[in-house]
Parts: sequence; C-alpha cells; structure tokens
Amino acid sequence: MRMILSGFLTLFAFVNGYQGTRHRPNTTIISEILSRLTDTRTYDKRLRPRYGDKPVDVGITIHVSSISAVSEVDMDFTLDFYLRQTWQDPRLAFGKIDMRFETIESLTVGVDYLERLWKPDTFFPNEKKSFFHVATTHNSFLRIDPDGTVFTSQRLTVTATCPMKLHLFPMDSQKCKLEIESYGYSVLDIIYFFNKSSESISRSEFELPQFVLIDVQISSKIEKLSSGAYSRLQCVFLFKRNIGFYIIQIYLPSILIVVISWVSFWLSRDATPARVALGVLTVLTMTTLMTTTNAAMPKVSYVKSIDIFLGVSFLMVFSSLLEYAAVGYISKRIQLMERRRLSKSSRQPSLAFPAGQPGSSQLLQPYYNALYQPFYSSEDKNSNLYRPRTKSLIVGRDECSCPGNPQAPPPIPPRMSASAVMVSTPTSRHEYTAASQYSVDRCLPSVTSIRPSDIDKSL
Repeated sequence: MRMILSGFLTLFAFVNGYQGTRHRPNTTIISEILSRLTDTRTYDKRLRPRYGDKPVDVGITIHVSSISAVSEVDMDFTLDFYLRQTWQDPRLAFGKIDMRFETIESLTVGVDYLERLWKPDTFFPNEKKSFFHVATTHNSFLRIDPDGTVFTSQRLTVTATCPMKLHLFPMDSQKCKLEIESYGYSVLDIIYFFNKSSESISRSEFELPQFVLIDVQISSKIEKLSSGAYSRLQCVFLFKRNIGFYIIQIYLPSILIVVISWVSFWLSRDATPARVALGVLTVLTMTTLMTTTNAAMPKVSYVKSIDIFLGVSFLMVFSSLLEYAAVGYISKRIQLMERRRLSKSSRQPSLAFPAGQPGSSQLLQPYYNALYQPFYSSEDKNSNLYRPRTKSLIVGRDECSCPGNPQAPPPIPPRMSASAVMVSTPTSRHEYTAASQYSVDRCLPSVTSIRPSDIDKSL
C-alpha cells in the first residue's frame, strides 16, 4: 500500500512539472525573438512602417500629474505629464513565430530596446524648455503586442508659452495650449490623433496657488508651413485665477488706506501738522503699493482692471491732501475779508464839525460820497495809509483858518471849493496837491488828514 501511494505522488509531481514547463515561457526563446525582430537584414529603423504606403497613425494620450507654475510675467506655464504614444509596425509582429507562446499578450522590454526601433519624431512647437526624468533611471517603458503594436510612455516636464490677455486681471481666465506635432514627417507620413478621445487627457488631483484648472479641451488640425502640411494636436488648459490673494494683499489694504486718508476731514482745520502728515503718509503708502504690484506684472501697454482700481484709490488719497490745501487757502481768504469787513464797520467815524452856526454840524462829504466809501485813518496801524508819527491837516490854499495856527488867514464861509490842499508834517515842507474833486467845509482840528492821492478811488 505504501509503495502504491509513493508511486502515485511521483506521477502527480511529474505531470504537474510538465504542465508548468509547458505554460512557462522560455526567456532564451524570447531573447531570440527580440533579436530576430530587429535584425538589420529585415528591419531598418530609419524607415517608417509601411513606407511608401498610407501614413502611420500615431495615437496620443496624456496624463497630467501636476502643473507647477502659471506665470503671467514670463507668459508661460510648466506641467509634468506622461506622454504615451502608440502605433503599429507590422515588422514587429511575433504572434505566429511559435505557437507555444500564444498565452503571451505583450512583451514589455527595457527602454534600451527602443533605440533599435523606429519611433515618431514628436516634439512640442510652443515649448520653451523641457527635460526627461532620469531618477533613478530613465522614466520610460516600451511594450510590443503580438500584432506589432508599439506602446511607449515617457515622463516629461515641459514649459510652454502661454500668451495671456490681462485686461480683466486679477478677475481673468486664461487659456494655455500644449501643442504636439511631428518635426519632420508631414501628413503624408504621420497622422496624430487622440486615443480614446474622451479619456485621452487625464489628470491627477492637484492644486495651484493662484489658479483653478477648470477644463481641458483637445483638438486636432493641419498646420501648413513652408516645408509642408503637418498634423498637429492641441491640449487647451482653461485656468481661472483665484482672486483671494489679491483681495488680501491689494484690495483690502488700498481700501483701508483710502479710509485713513478720509480721517483728515474730521481733523481741525488748524491742525496743520497732523493733516499734512496723514495726507503725505497715505500718498506714499499708495505709491509703494502700486509700485510693488506693477513690479510683479508684465509691462503691457494696455490698462488692466487692477490699474483702474489702484489709480482711483491713489486719486482719492491725493485729492484728500489737495482738499486741505484748498480749504486752508480759502479759509485764509475768508478770514482776511472778514477782518476787513469788521475793520470797516468799527472804524467808520461820525465826523461832525461846526458849519455855519455854532453847535451845528455837517458830515465831511469827500469821504462819504459815491467815489469813496471806506474811511481810513493815517494813525491806524492796520491801515495801508498809516504814517508813523505823522500829524496832517487838510487846508485850503490861503483860504482856511485852522485852530492853533497863529498865522492863519481870517475865517471863510462854511463851505467852499478847494482847487488844492496842503499837507503839512512835522518833518516835511508844505506840499500842494491838486484835488478839484474834493471840497473842504472847515478845518478839522481833531481829525487827522490824509493826502487825497492816497485815497483808493477804485473801491
């Protein structure tokens, strides 16, 4: 019984080993197949598949792992992605070589084998700079299907141009394109298309500091150049700018600076140091904020939305400073006019002097007629007619008798016309001035007289 059981186990192990050997590929045979596929006698990597026949269809899929930067200053964006290309090369079909390998669905080989194959010369027309990732090894792989379909994948980082329109900055949306094209093969040799059009562009979950990726759109077209017509694919990334940063860093500070400049309206008009310091400080702060903002922006020739906001804010701050200067000037003018009015009302004398009979009085006509209304005294220090240590008298030429004058001529009638007046001062000689438009009623012993030429007739 023991011998029968031992023999049964031996037979089972032999059958099981035979079946495993039958279904397990022999790596030596696979190496021979790979060498035979790229034998230089039957395979020339310098020629595309089906050379002279219909063009090669190259399918493209892209998986975006991250977008590291979108720069409005440099007008570009940088993205890290996996570029996957697939095409069919009948010269690499191996399905009928050995029937024992029917269970093998594809051959995944090292990337070094790709150097022995023909591959499309794909490039990015709007690329500024790019590089392959090589840590810890070259980030690419190659797979060959039994029917000769080749599938490659490479990890790339590409910085592509992205012309931006900043009229609505920072409330704008931007479209950045990544273009794919053959460098040397025209549409007669290569046609690019997106594999699985709805799933040809995929992306990982990532966030951008200033933008939100809204959508990715794909399209294809024929680009006609001087050297021929080329198949081109476009991936359009639609970005919407996140305005939160600009609200915190620009809009709120600008609004607060404008509000602070309005505080000067509640300060006293006489608080000159406080109002001037506050106005100058807010103007300088707005200038610094505008300079900092423009330094981080491209030097475009059109007006942006943020320029209008900052310009209006600066104008309001500067206007508050000009308002104080205007108010100060107008206030001084009003005060000067008020002082003149008060001086006029307080210094209008009721001049009375004897006329005709003793005890009767008559106002001095020359100072209260239509030609001249205000009355200024030469003894008033606030008057423009003030003469220090001057005592003047208006008299008629040899016709008027003044009290206290021992050499005065005899009295004259109460009212008469004078063709000239004489002004005498303690330090100057007698002076005669023509004044036919004035009349002298009687000498005024207690009223200081003035030169008629000093009277402002324009008032």
